[in-house]
Amino acid sequence: MAKEKKPAKIYVEPESTSYLEYEILGRTTKEGVGYYDEHQVTRRKICKGNPEETFETVEVINYQVPHPEPVEEVVVTEPVKEQKRRVALGVIPLRRSK
Repeated sequence: MAKEKKPAKIYVEPESTSYLEYEILGRTTKEGVGYYDEHQVTRRKICKGNPEETFETVEVINYQVPHPEPVEEVVVTEPVKEQKRRVALGVIPLRRSK
């Protein structure tokens, strides 16, 4: 039995909150790497949860975005049934008199 293809995970950019702030420093894209594009994001994360210990972290995130699969149009045509006449062998059709 063939393995089922798993759907690709979609990367969602995090949003800033009152205690955590994200700042994007750079973004690069490598297109056409196999069946997907490879994205690299460099961002600064500033933690403001404790006002006495505010600190910054620089992160580099790599993720892949798959190419859309080509959709093939399938045209369904209904077969035309040919009308076949059944002929019984050895039976003479009756003629009606007028």
